[in-house]
Amino acid sequence: MSNESESTKTMTTGQLLTSYGEAIKAGLDNGYQYVKAFDQLNDTTDQAELLAAAVQLTNYQLNADFVVFPHQFSDEDVQLIFLERILQLANVGNSLQISNPDHVQKLLCKFAALGDQTFTFTKSTKNTTGFFFGPTDYNRPLFYLNLATKELLFHGASLIDYFVVDLQGTDVADLKATLQVLLKVAEILKEHFGFKIDFNVLDGINNEFYKFAAGDVSESIMDELFVKSADNQFILMADQNGGASLNLDHDIQLKVYNMGSADRPQWGASIHDPDQKESFVYLLLDYPFIQEWYLDNKKQLGILSNQLIFG
Repeated sequence: MSNESESTKTMTTGQLLTSYGEAIKAGLDNGYQYVKAFDQLNDTTDQAELLAAAVQLTNYQLNADFVVFPHQFSDEDVQLIFLERILQLANVGNSLQISNPDHVQKLLCKFAALGDQTFTFTKSTKNTTGFFFGPTDYNRPLFYLNLATKELLFHGASLIDYFVVDLQGTDVADLKATLQVLLKVAEILKEHFGFKIDFNVLDGINNEFYKFAAGDVSESIMDELFVKSADNQFILMADQNGGASLNLDHDIQLKVYNMGSADRPQWGASIHDPDQKESFVYLLLDYPFIQEWYLDNKKQLGILSNQLIFG
């Protein structure tokens, strides 16, 4: 018999039914593995198992040719459930809660300190395992999360735009309480899961250098800070290289200076705080005159984030 005849041989009824049955079984088994991973995501108290379940469920191909499941959680939902679970295991689960658990698709969450403001994840268009977390009412990617590569990167511009500008008028204590939850998430992922974290404007480590987007800062912008500082009973001291330092409350000091050279300037700011709690975004919330100076000159003073991820 020729190869052509073999390839066009008609399948018998028995063979068809056997093939069909095997496809159904494979599809159902795939569904069982999906549910098993979700049970692990929902129930385990082991951190390694929790991360493994979330990674397994991200981009999971649940449907098969002969078995289609009409109600499925999205990849974005998986990230949000993981986020809620790690906070629960750290005994701070009441600070962030999924707000619509009765819905199967597109879960949202709320922070206890921000009332009805809702947040969710959105999948990156550049990386299928990367997701952006932000408020549903604004296009603000507050941070980027990739469970597969163990990365969490904060986006300075969006954090400032949202917490300083969009939520202007909200009690600063509530804003800080929410930012503390985000910091707690990063701390858990770093210490317990070995994630790489870029804290950006949330970094409170002394003398962390916050790079300004423009590279250079004009003399007029520095003069503006001198005037605003004086108007608020603070003295901005100039240094010999054109930079300046500003002594604030509780022995906190802000420095604005050039980390580059005259030919290749790279201006930015650093903060020294004895308690190492005052990050750049906290500084803007605590001192309205610095906030005004920053926002008036945001094009030049914007804090750089990872351009590959957020650019």
